[in-house]
Amino acid sequence: VSTQSTGATNDYVTMANSAAASLYREYINVLEAVRFAAVCPEKLGWKVLERNDEVWTLEKKGSTIQCMAGVANIRASEREIMDFLRDPRTRFTYDATLYKTNIVAEINEDLRLVYAHHKARSCFIGHGRDMLYFQYDRKEGEKRILAHASCEHPKCPVNPDIIRSTMYETGFIIEPLPEVDVSSVVYVVKVDLNLEGVPDSLVRFIKRKQPKILMKIKEYFEK
Repeated sequence: VSTQSTGATNDYVTMANSAAASLYREYINVLEAVRFAAVCPEKLGWKVLERNDEVWTLEKKGSTIQCMAGVANIRASEREIMDFLRDPRTRFTYDATLYKTNIVAEINEDLRLVYAHHKARSCFIGHGRDMLYFQYDRKEGEKRILAHASCEHPKCPVNPDIIRSTMYETGFIIEPLPEVDVSSVVYVVKVDLNLEGVPDSLVRFIKRKQPKILMKIKEYFEK
């Protein structure tokens, strides 16, 4: 784990705050889409696709990248969920494609850079994917935001044998509910997996799998 110069640190902090603000705006839009789903299947650009096992799955229409969201209530406190999600290693419990992950740099107590390598699966057409992203923990009133987005770092250059994906404002917003130890969790994922040339039907399958990790997280806390 490396340390950063003051200038580099400030750059990462600026990027993290911008991503967290963008993520929060999408969070508001996603909740509005869920709220009005019964009377309006598409709102503020978001369309509800399904509700399965108390998890809502949504897609942002018209997006040129993979842009999905999931919404669920989870029987755990906001702090328990955030502590779980902050540790990159816990992703192995809810993301079956994850092969390797490590912390590249600690910018400050709330901001770190994380590397993730996902195994080649049939859905990736024989090629693995990796990404380098920052993970930023920020409070917004009673809510907690865990924001991610792609970044660069000299200790983690692009590997020519692995296709590097680009992550845009992605992450979790966790809000405690009035019921004790129950939290609302919204997961928004915006990522370009570089799927050029992949059949549209397969792209749709990959996109719809992404927000379903929220089901795995829910199962982890409620098993």
